Amino acid sequence: MAKRARTTRMVRRSERAKSVRRVSTRRLARTRDKTRRRRISAGPRVRGGAGGGETLQVTFNLRDVSGRMIRDPETFFTFRRLSDNRQIGDQLQLELSGAPTVFDLPAATGEIAVCEIDARRFRFVHSPVFFRSPGPPIRKESRLFREPNEWTPRFTRWNDLAAAFGGLKRVLGASPQVTLFNGSDPIGDLLVDDAYDDMSGEAVTLAKSALLNSYFRLTSTVEPVSAARTWFSFVSRLLSIGRERFLAFVEPGMEALVREIHTHIEEFRADYERTPAENHRGNVPAALRGRITSMISIKSTHMKGNFQLTLTHLSAPDEVLLDADIDENGDMLGHFLDLFKHKITGGTHPHDVHELIVLQDGRKPGFDLGYRLV
Repeated sequence: MAKRARTTRMVRRSERAKSVRRVSTRRLARTRDKTRRRRISAGPRVRGGAGGGETLQVTFNLRDVSGRMIRDPETFFTFRRLSDNRQIGDQLQLELSGAPTVFDLPAATGEIAVCEIDARRFRFVHSPVFFRSPGPPIRKESRLFREPNEWTPRFTRWNDLAAAFGGLKRVLGASPQVTLFNGSDPIGDLLVDDAYDDMSGEAVTLAKSALLNSYFRLTSTVEPVSAARTWFSFVSRLLSIGRERFLAFVEPGMEALVREIHTHIEEFRADYERTPAENHRGNVPAALRGRITSMISIKSTHMKGNFQLTLTHLSAPDEVLLDADIDENGDMLGHFLDLFKHKITGGTHPHDVHELIVLQDGRKPGFDLGYRLV
């Protein structure tokens, strides 16, 4: 669900008497107790509450994609009845400090409830649903993706990159005058050493993050035909980088492998599927489009990270261009992310891809993306 604008939360004190759903944005006093309990008063406007003031204890463990309990300066909790979407009690505004959050909710036999959780630095989520019937305490857990624009990448410096980034260093060292995707001016003469560390500006920083995401995915995935090499090992020279993709010249053998998978897709159905290549013709630099002789494209299944490989064969001279991107329409991304929002804000954000990769692979030994979000 799309994150609601924060201005809609605020209700002036003079208007609260008119608010049927009794929205409140009052900040509660801090407590030294790491596990905090909040009592939700149903009030006279909420129907269906149990008599006698009986309550149900509900605890939320809110974790990031790494499994850590989240910290957030301003998170809003809104409980609702699932049957009619009516709000239960006041909306609460809390500061989360890496501990479970406990609520005392008015009990109501047989009713099903859900909580809207709207954090400042994380994406809006619904809690798992639960029965409000009187009974033992309820504990629910949710994983929250970071809100992309609330976080900044902190990149590992060139000289501190682990040995696993040797392939990336090799390619960047052979790639002069790399540009931003659909741009013309080079980011730098050669993006190595200090030039790599000094890459700055929003568009360049997003492109750098996306390149590291793609490098991780394509370096950790072996081509399935001979199982001899990773996909990224075929990359010889980068042309451009962007927030969703990179363009690069690759060894001709990569095109042969992609055609083999495309032709015999039933043998590789568990990991790959065909996808239209012509959709990517416009991504080929204008100066190269007159040399196009053929295009072919495949993409990975959603459990493999939704990368798409589009190979364009060029003539005079004979070369192969790769358009590699993370597919924003993949099933797994669609499960976690608000794709409509992405459509109107410029496509999948590299920080969303970061979250998906960490969720899938972050606990593997030696995991390293070359940056972290702070």
